[in-house]
Amino acid sequence: MQWEYFTLPANPEPYDIFVESEYSLISIGTEIALYNGTHIGFSLTKPPFPMMPQRPGYALVGSVSKVGEKVERLKPGMHVMVEAPHGSAAIIDSRTEKIIPLPEQSNLAAFTLVRMADIALTSLRVAPIQFGDDVLIYGMGLVGILAAQLYQLNGAHHVIGIDLLAKRLEIAENFGIIPLNPIQSIILDQVNQLTNNRGFDVIVEATGNPKAIPEVLDLVSKGGRVVLLGSTRGRVEIDVYSYIHRKGVQLIGAHESVIQLETQPVKRWSKKRDLALLVDLFKKEKLQTDGLISHIISYDELPDMYQKLSNNPQEYLGVLIDWK
Repeated sequence: MQWEYFTLPANPEPYDIFVESEYSLISIGTEIALYNGTHIGFSLTKPPFPMMPQRPGYALVGSVSKVGEKVERLKPGMHVMVEAPHGSAAIIDSRTEKIIPLPEQSNLAAFTLVRMADIALTSLRVAPIQFGDDVLIYGMGLVGILAAQLYQLNGAHHVIGIDLLAKRLEIAENFGIIPLNPIQSIILDQVNQLTNNRGFDVIVEATGNPKAIPEVLDLVSKGGRVVLLGSTRGRVEIDVYSYIHRKGVQLIGAHESVIQLETQPVKRWSKKRDLALLVDLFKKEKLQTDGLISHIISYDELPDMYQKLSNNPQEYLGVLIDWK
């Protein structure tokens, strides 16, 4: 990894805004998988993302410094969240849906998590629940914990979070999520006790670990749904007859891009509207963030941090770059 330097133009193009960065969030999942080459997309004939080298990062908050002459509603001094690579500044086209104004006097560091909550919300959009359904979230990283909270807000009865790391389970429990460590617990007994032997109505796989797929298919109820929210980093061999066909299980892909598909049942919620909703939930503290940001680093620590995250991802949860 190396720094790239550029000079901002004196004035933005008519529809552009200049954003002065304050914080950006490193995605421990996708970003690090791209960095160390473990993302399965690298093995595809037509990779779904730019190959290396590339500019990493897609969750940045900062203040608008300049606006183009045709920009509406956005003014210098406003705080915004944008999907932009890590950097001390960003140039954003205001005609996209990826510029979200933030509340004044807000905790800007916490609002970087809105981007991860938007990814988590995909699971709820493709697999909405009925009041009282039981939900299991496999993986208590940022996306998993935020998905669990969103299902709580949507009326789930039991929301269980599975993870191997005690610290993540402790944070999840603080949010009312029932923690479950598969090493310390006999999962099937716990599941049967909580769900009266039915299994879970919805299970969200948020780890990306291919070994988890057969496990979640075993735990889902007959007629239940399994949501693949994490980008599975490898190939999976499963008994389709036993796990899917005979049980009547729906296996649902939940990459965030699927929200734009015409086949999705929810049409009223655009990405822009989803993001505005999430900002409001963060503002009103209906989505909790305490403990989710585990590390804040200065920008000069960034190159070393990528290697640390690649070697020991379990030591981190939310990692922010402080550009101030």
